[in-house]
Amino acid sequence: MKENALRLALSLFELAKRYCFILLGLGLALMLFTSRYQLAINVTDSLPGTVFLIDKKDKAVSRGRYVAFRWKGAAPVPDGVTVIKRVAGIEEDQVTVINRTIFINGQKVGVAKTHSRNGEPLTAASDTIIPHGYFYASADHVDSFDSRYAKPGLISTSAVRGRAILLW
Repeated sequence: MKENALRLALSLFELAKRYCFILLGLGLALMLFTSRYQLAINVTDSLPGTVFLIDKKDKAVSRGRYVAFRWKGAAPVPDGVTVIKRVAGIEEDQVTVINRTIFINGQKVGVAKTHSRNGEPLTAASDTIIPHGYFYASADHVDSFDSRYAKPGLISTSAVRGRAILLW
């Protein structure tokens, strides 16, 4: 019995020696990957995709780009949750609201609903010029909870976690 256990232990040790560098390499590659990238799963209908890769080193905010950012101050989404939206407006862009229809620099970007799906009243965004350090986050879905509403409103660029790249 002890001989079988000893043989098994030696076999496992030889196997570990053989694959040690492969396992260390995989571990190092995983560590390097996760230091820059993060996978995100979209669980809502507000975006066209389901799986996104977040590049944590690329925090630039530019019109049309998907960005991941920390949500703050707009229930029912809990503070600190990572949210992905498209940047529809950047600093110095003109936001205009006409009958709950939102325009940025004259281009329609969405319509603010009067009530959420669960019946809560929603306050539309107001006319403004997007200030330095903020952007207008948007999604095309009619039920998207984004900058078309007073809360969450414009998003601070300091909340950006990185560029979101649609994978699937």
